[in-house]
Amino acid sequence: MKQVIDTGMAKRSYLNIKILKILLPTNTQDMEVHHHPDLHHNKKKWKEYLLEFLMIFLAVTLGFFAETIRENISERHRETDYIIGLINNIQNDTADLKGLINRNDMELKGIDSLMKVSKNNFTNVAVQDSIFYYAAEYTISLHLFQFHDLTLVQLRNAGGYSLIKTSKVADSIALYESKNNDIKMQERFVTDYYAQTWTSFKQILDGTTTNRFFHLYNATNRIPSDIHVLISKDQEKMDLLYNNYWTFTIALRGYNNMLKEHLEYLNGFLNYLKRNS
Repeated sequence: MKQVIDTGMAKRSYLNIKILKILLPTNTQDMEVHHHPDLHHNKKKWKEYLLEFLMIFLAVTLGFFAETIRENISERHRETDYIIGLINNIQNDTADLKGLINRNDMELKGIDSLMKVSKNNFTNVAVQDSIFYYAAEYTISLHLFQFHDLTLVQLRNAGGYSLIKTSKVADSIALYESKNNDIKMQERFVTDYYAQTWTSFKQILDGTTTNRFFHLYNATNRIPSDIHVLISKDQEKMDLLYNNYWTFTIALRGYNNMLKEHLEYLNGFLNYLKRNS
């Protein structure tokens, strides 16, 4: 048994030696030798340096011009987007203005009818009912112009009108915003006079009868003449009511005329923007 084991071990040792001889080189001449490359170059001529400089300069210059052109194209696209957004806003404005102007014209006619009712006999039930009808029907709410300013807000947040490269277009947009601000200023007068009118209304007429009053009006299609709506018979308060309606009418008519002028202006401005979009 011992002889068999020794023989096996001898065989394995012999095989290991043969493998090592195959894998390991027997002569140092067989081993590869790596040499450093020759780093010594011939000196370049000045023309070669000049050519390299010109190539680098040309590459940098072309890159600069390419970036400038890209930015100009991007800004032009942004400018076009703003103008298109402004066109959409103005189209909405014109649609709203038409309905608002018509509504205000109706209210002005209703107030004119109220002013024709004699205030000297306002204690008469039929007279007070007529006053109540025109006041409640045509001045129950105030209708004001709310322009669409989304694009203007975006322009201000993005840096203002400097994004609009065409100076005439930028000036026109500035004028458009200025006109909107003028309308807002006029609204203050309308709002103030409206508040004064309704203060007088509540001091002399009973608003709690409104539902019953107009239910009867809708059923008969006539102004009621037997519903008592007075809560005060003070002549001075009635005079003040008429005076407040008169001043409110002046403010509302001036405001509505401004809206009509603005609508005409917007139609022209809209055509101008479409030509420059």
